[in-house]
Amino acid sequence: MRRFVALGAIALIAAAPVPPSAARFPTAFATAIGSTKLLTETDAGAAVSGVQIFVAAGLDRESAANDGVAALVAECIARTPVDEMPLRDAIGAAGGSLSYTVDGRSVHYYLEARSEHLAALVPAFATALAAPDFSAATVAAARASLAARQSEFQSNPLSVGIQMFRRSYYATAAGQPALGSSGTLANLSRADVMAFYRATYKRRAVFSSAVGTPTPELSAALGSLASGLPDGPVAAVPEAARPIPVSAPRIVAHRDVSAPWIVVGFAAPAPASRDFGAMLVLEALLSDAFERKTTTTIGFLERSVGALYLYDSTPASLVVYVNGSQVDPSLALRELLLVSRSLSQRPLGAETLAHFKVTARGQFLSDSVNLSDRSYLLGAFASQGLGDDSINAALAALDRTTGADVQRAAKAYLQRYIVALVLPRQGP
Repeated sequence: MRRFVALGAIALIAAAPVPPSAARFPTAFATAIGSTKLLTETDAGAAVSGVQIFVAAGLDRESAANDGVAALVAECIARTPVDEMPLRDAIGAAGGSLSYTVDGRSVHYYLEARSEHLAALVPAFATALAAPDFSAATVAAARASLAARQSEFQSNPLSVGIQMFRRSYYATAAGQPALGSSGTLANLSRADVMAFYRATYKRRAVFSSAVGTPTPELSAALGSLASGLPDGPVAAVPEAARPIPVSAPRIVAHRDVSAPWIVVGFAAPAPASRDFGAMLVLEALLSDAFERKTTTTIGFLERSVGALYLYDSTPASLVVYVNGSQVDPSLALRELLLVSRSLSQRPLGAETLAHFKVTARGQFLSDSVNLSDRSYLLGAFASQGLGDDSINAALAALDRTTGADVQRAAKAYLQRYIVALVLPRQGP
């Protein structure tokens, strides 16, 4: 087991700012199309293009009584008949793919196809978006699909631990499970689904981000995408988290796992904050604990210790997890908390900072390899104040980060935490 960073390994000398690097992605730009906006990152070498269609209909617009309704609406839209087959299948038959994700601030639908064919898929999606099938049969099938996926979610100890922390941390519905819970899913009615759709799917709630070689036809198709939705204001939603107590509360759940998992949750800055780059460094620094350097990327479930910066909700959060099947969880937890405290006491030295900035940059870039991730980050970061060229703005924030910035962020965010324990159902 490799020790991470001990007190003595953190130098006392603050590093000088690193000069901004060249943009690593093509410069993105925004186009106003009708009542919505399209962010575009053009990659001339891409034969395939992808577009994220964001709708402000995420978890933060649910309530405790209709937990899971955002995902149920999205699943019904994906199942809405278009050309005599469900939308998802119709797009697949035309050579594309459709998926969706529900997060704290939105539901985002992702369309991907060869660049010259992508625009032709948008009208089918627009038809289903404007007139979803909320029949009893479709709602029942959508509910069954989400229930099966929710069962898979419950078998993943990392997902369970993160969800436990989020539910304790957020004072709003942003902390609810993305796919709902078994109890609420069973109780959601057609009326609940239709009411949520009517309240959230508005023209002004929609915007898009595309990556690849988008054509003028795609812009035109996206321009009319929201025209079938009703106009009207998008209601504001509260954005709040509960204060994390000094006492470091523990939450315990039991699942069918072979070893304990520990998830430690912290508050974190929003992408537009001056501490954003510093938190990316802290994520990389904490993720590096106990891992030997390898020539391949280690998956989440194979790592001993890892960190995930979660900025899909407002406010953001950071989770650090310990995989008890790979490392003694008690020892790892003690060392991680020691590191988090020590980081707030001294600025990182120049060499240490440079190493973890490179690591953070590499991790960020690896999270942006495919078109789906890039188009999501482009839209998500822009919506949180990083500007139209938001991915390059995030990298620039990382480049500007100093050792003193990391110390300030560690002191502000890493001193209070919530511990979620996912334990085996049987055993000591």
